[in-house]
Amino acid sequence: MSASEKSAVKSILAMHRTYAEIDEYLEKELKEAGYAGVDIQKNPIGSRITVYVTRPGLAIGRRGTGIKDLTERVAAKFPLPNPQIAVSEVEQPELNPRIMAARTAQIVARGTAFRRAATWTMNSIMAAGASGVEIGVAGKLRSDRSHSEKYRMGVVPKSGEASKQVVREATTDVLLKLGLYGIQVKIALKDLVPPMVEYVEQVVEAPPAPVAPAAPQAPQSTDAPTVAGPAPVVVEAPAEKTEAPQEEVKPAIHTKTRRRQPKAEPKPEQKPEPVEDKPVEAKPEEAAPVQAEARAEEAVVVAPAEAAAAPTEEAVPAKAEEPAVVETVEQVAKSESEES
Repeated sequence: MSASEKSAVKSILAMHRTYAEIDEYLEKELKEAGYAGVDIQKNPIGSRITVYVTRPGLAIGRRGTGIKDLTERVAAKFPLPNPQIAVSEVEQPELNPRIMAARTAQIVARGTAFRRAATWTMNSIMAAGASGVEIGVAGKLRSDRSHSEKYRMGVVPKSGEASKQVVREATTDVLLKLGLYGIQVKIALKDLVPPMVEYVEQVVEAPPAPVAPAAPQAPQSTDAPTVAGPAPVVVEAPAEKTEAPQEEVKPAIHTKTRRRQPKAEPKPEQKPEPVEDKPVEAKPEEAAPVQAEARAEEAVVVAPAEAAAAPTEEAVPAKAEEPAVVETVEQVAKSESEES
């Protein structure tokens, strides 16, 4: 390896080492603002540093004083030409492993049990739309002897190209009374999961139809004289109309269903009841003159023996106590004159 190649490799390694040191420094300075990462780009004017945080107001400070002080410190500590720092807000902090690892460390530092803190972190990540999450905690958890525990939820690829494309990983530590705790967070993003099978549709175009070659025209002889005359009239025969066979349309048959009603039973003939002639009772005032007139016209004397011999249905039987009265024509006339 030549000296020029060694210097190129050394310059690349030195640049990456500088980027790593800047990342660690910004993580300590912007810990309260929710530091999520940094992106460094070099341009002809200088170096542009984009910082990702969850609370950009704390990073910028009042009237931009915080970001100015941070820019001056970075320029004095690291060999970057004309550094310029820009602050950007993270849209979904629950899907960023560095932010969630820092939150879990803060919860454990306050005195909460590490298992409860890990469960809360997993539920928050899965609710944000991740396909899987894995959290590992190591250190002196319950005794003087250190051990580790892992908590999983969902699907997290472990190997292959899918693990490199889908899984995001971050590690942090927190110092407690028992010792140093290490927290590792792995998040599998759902949008970056590659499909198992990919179908590619190919459209095959049909080949063009072959064109028939034109018929060769007979050469016209120039020796023979040409006589101009009327063009022949071609009469085309009228095309015969071919009627398409029509399908026979069967008339629709409408059927009516009638329900048989039970025959009504013949009603018994009602015989007319015999009408009885009821005697008309006359008032006492009107009865006397009517009886007198009838008796005067007919001049009939009804004997009690004859009345008893031929009784009728309408006749009312006389009482036994009252004796039959026989009146003559003279007596009837006398009684009428007295009444008048």
